[in-house]
Amino acid sequence: AGGLAARAATFYKWRDKKGVLHLSDTPPISGPFTVIREDDTGQGQTPSAPSPPPAPKPHGPPEIIKIPLKKWGNHFLLRVRLNHQAEGTFILDTGASLTLIGTRIARQAGITLNESLPFLPIKTASGLMFPPVVEVSSFSVGNVTLGGKREVIVHDLHQGEEIDGLVGMDILSDYQVTLQTQRGVLMLKPLRDIGPIYGGHPRQWWTGRFTFYRHAIHNLNELMKEPPHALEVYHITRGHIEKSINFFKSRLISLKLQAEDDLVPLNWRK
Repeated sequence: AGGLAARAATFYKWRDKKGVLHLSDTPPISGPFTVIREDDTGQGQTPSAPSPPPAPKPHGPPEIIKIPLKKWGNHFLLRVRLNHQAEGTFILDTGASLTLIGTRIARQAGITLNESLPFLPIKTASGLMFPPVVEVSSFSVGNVTLGGKREVIVHDLHQGEEIDGLVGMDILSDYQVTLQTQRGVLMLKPLRDIGPIYGGHPRQWWTGRFTFYRHAIHNLNELMKEPPHALEVYHITRGHIEKSINFFKSRLISLKLQAEDDLVPLNWRK
């Protein structure tokens, strides 16, 4: 008196484009549907449907970094940490293209200063000066690293013992800079969030680096044209000038290779 084994019936439930609910023993030709099985007790069971993939998060406005400043006469000051080990007070100068660090904080940051360092001729109101060029691995304000490894010049500003240097736009070249003078706040909007980047940097970073190296080489080549007695006045030698030229040429070649690897547009390399 054997009987046939009870088999579960399978149904498919879905809604069409007009929102009409359908239930049948054949699935729709296309589109989502739910499988419903009826066991031998006659009770319908609907298996748990797989969770839909999470919706992509909408892109919000770019993060803005706010750095408090201290008013000091006609200037604004900020605290800067070099190489994650030496902290000092710097003048913020959004009109300066280069960053200066004093000899005291340079040594505190582990930078070796000697006469063999490459130098950069710079014209000032009081004449030519030839400050040495050193490499700093990081510039940080609070818990924000503003700039990675780059060259700066070592020069004491003689603005008082509390001033350790000057922050120029070369350190801020990855950001759109807004200075709120009334509130004493420096606002930095990362350019990677609002424009194209190559190799992790925006256009103004690339053009700034190429311009810096090319101008340094040009100015040093012009210095080489000076007669020997003029160089003696500045206590520099042709050998030291040639060494500085080779330093900047090497950096320019490395930058060109990096730009090629990162497919940086040609008009960014001018």
